[in-house]
Amino acid sequence: MEQVIAISGTPGTGKTAVGTLLAQQLHTEVIELGQVVKEQQFHYGKDVERGTLIANIENLQDYLSKRIQQTEELLIVIGHFADLVPKEFLKVLVVLRCHPVTLTQRLSNRQWSSKKIVENIQAEILGECTSQSLVNHDYNRIFEIDTTDSTIEEVVACFQKILSGEGDQFTVGKISWLSILDPQLIHEIMEEKKLPSSSQKA
Repeated sequence: MEQVIAISGTPGTGKTAVGTLLAQQLHTEVIELGQVVKEQQFHYGKDVERGTLIANIENLQDYLSKRIQQTEELLIVIGHFADLVPKEFLKVLVVLRCHPVTLTQRLSNRQWSSKKIVENIQAEILGECTSQSLVNHDYNRIFEIDTTDSTIEEVVACFQKILSGEGDQFTVGKISWLSILDPQLIHEIMEEKKLPSSSQKA
């Protein structure tokens, strides 16, 4: 039964805020995978350098499958590992994207270390969440929404279009930071581990 709306994306792209509002509109439950990892202790301990937990993916996937099978209701699964939703239960998987310069500002506001921010900006430039989603799920069930200059309400409206079958503009491949960013800026971020400034936004 295709009953899960999965929301993935680099930290700072708006997953939790968007998922929460969408759940309110659809009158359904949210499973936030980051919270599950903490509450169920599905981890091997803390990565001190990055300030994150090292998730036990196998335990998390088993837990997620059981939770989905326990209900026939629509569910929203949010998290960096949202692609773990089993194929047979997936309705759509939406990856939220954000311009690397704007994302840098958002993550800096969280007072993250420069190293941690750079790693996430690199992942966003390379579209790692989308790539991982494509490994585990069919192309026609995966969509991308650019949240850079949109409100939470506007992003949720995009979700509603996708769910109603009008999501052609959000199909994978339309968002590519590599194609719009200055090559020198990409080099600095990827090779020299420098963060972009607001003046460098394309």
